[in-house]
Amino acid sequence: MSSQPVPFIPHDAPFNADQRAWLNGFLAGLYSSAPAPEISPASATASENVAVYFATQSGTAERLAKKFAKELKTAGHNATVTSLTDVTPSHLAEQSNAVFFVSTYGDGEAPDHAKAFRDALMGADSLRLASLRYSVFGLGDKTYEQFCRFGVELDDRLAELGALRITPRVESDVDVDEPFAAWKGTCVTQIGTKSNGANGTKHAEVATAAAAAQPVKQSLYSRENPLHAAVVDRRALTSNISSKLTIHLGIQLNEDLPYQAGDACGVLAQNDPTLVDETLSLLPFGAETMVEVPKAGACSLREALLYHYQHTRLSRKMVQAFAEKTKCKTLSALLPAEQAAHLDTFLYDRGLIDLLHEYPGAIETPEELLAMLPRLAPRLYSISSSPAKHGLELHCTIGVVRYRSHNRERGGVASTMLAERVGVGETVPVYIQPNKKFRLPVDSNTPIIMIGPGTGIAPFRAFLHEREALGQKGRNWLFFGERSAQTDFLYSEELRSMSESGHLTRLDTAFSRDQAHKIYVQDRMIEYGATFWQWLQEDARVYVCGDASRMAKDVDSALHTLIEKHGGMSTEAAREYVSQMHDDGRYHRDVY
Repeated sequence: MSSQPVPFIPHDAPFNADQRAWLNGFLAGLYSSAPAPEISPASATASENVAVYFATQSGTAERLAKKFAKELKTAGHNATVTSLTDVTPSHLAEQSNAVFFVSTYGDGEAPDHAKAFRDALMGADSLRLASLRYSVFGLGDKTYEQFCRFGVELDDRLAELGALRITPRVESDVDVDEPFAAWKGTCVTQIGTKSNGANGTKHAEVATAAAAAQPVKQSLYSRENPLHAAVVDRRALTSNISSKLTIHLGIQLNEDLPYQAGDACGVLAQNDPTLVDETLSLLPFGAETMVEVPKAGACSLREALLYHYQHTRLSRKMVQAFAEKTKCKTLSALLPAEQAAHLDTFLYDRGLIDLLHEYPGAIETPEELLAMLPRLAPRLYSISSSPAKHGLELHCTIGVVRYRSHNRERGGVASTMLAERVGVGETVPVYIQPNKKFRLPVDSNTPIIMIGPGTGIAPFRAFLHEREALGQKGRNWLFFGERSAQTDFLYSEELRSMSESGHLTRLDTAFSRDQAHKIYVQDRMIEYGATFWQWLQEDARVYVCGDASRMAKDVDSALHTLIEKHGGMSTEAAREYVSQMHDDGRYHRDVY
């Protein structure tokens, strides 16, 4: 049986570019799911040993790695799943087949636990990998400039070291399940046939095309063409004696920029003008010097530093550039792979301004400066309003980042702008980032469990108002945590009112500093584990929103623990149960 040719929409068809791209992607996905060519006994091989690796910041890459290992085992292969934390290039050189699931975060960085592996692999003395066959499934977020950068770097480096691709690299946006489904069958087949000829490559390219093509809802506004929306409300949600500030922001949209509960609001922020002016004062060229910004065209250097480039946080690239220019041994000593932890500490609370003060004269041209700086990415905030309840007034719940380090007051680019530099009545450029994997259940009677400490409460306020406005009868359980009930209980009056009315079936709080020992939302989950398990038995959906580095991991661990205990399961069975929740759309995470 020969493979079917993939039809495509010609350029002269009556569609715009986005519509044509979506239709071609749909057709590619449709035809890539057709039965694969039958493999003759002569071309089939015995089962293969496959090392499946993951590098994850929020858990998605690990979940896909485990699912793919199951696919391999079903196909008769031997598969092991390993975090890149535990992998070295020498270990990799011993493998015959390797599949990588790797995420990218921040300014194109590898996940924290994979940085040592990345640095070692990129080293000049890395081993040749001529006997390795591999495939890379990259995970990222297209709202960021360095989309899937770690996956791209990994794929290119493995090829440079002599490894042979099993399938072309996949670069998946935040909605990973459809790209994964389109790609996995091809990869398993290619591993089994040991074929990297034209036929195998063609099928892999079709799968990659299907993965890259996501349906895009047509809108007048986007990241490239944002709506300049008026700020209509801003108020503090924390008390004036709190150790931190969280604000409620209201933004007036129009009918051409719709959203759904669960979506995010993208804000195109600008850097603090005072910081930009100080930065320019330390450079040997004028603020009005004209520079060329990719995708933006010619503008003054001041405008470039205000709107287009991130310079409030250091990156490895910036340190390396200064080390090379100044021949500074202190900076150079931070760059070897074994010094990754020290480098991270150095980068954590410094910006470009610190290097300019400490190493005057290092930057000689505007081109040198801009070449080392990452682009200023939009900031995404989970929407805390419901279109059914609040109409065209969109709400965001924003933790304002302010701190002092190295004798300097510092702050988050977007949060300080929205809290201090944009007045009510003034406008901010915004767009909607859909989050299709973070939606209320289709069946309005389905119970939901929401876990959202701090600003993670945002989408759950939207969910609660949406369900209430639409008269939905499903039960609602919210876990909320913060430092103190007196100073940091966000939306306390609304939540208490919903509890009293019965719309919020359960409200369990964890205020970490209101007692001698700290209590967090994951502790409340364990405390009420029996009831939590009962809700799961009644088909409840679980939603988690908030910090990925600690909270989301602790909540996930608590979920496994309570399922193991109250479900009477082994540790492995609990893992399988949670994995099945993911597959069935019963476990949703919006973590950052």
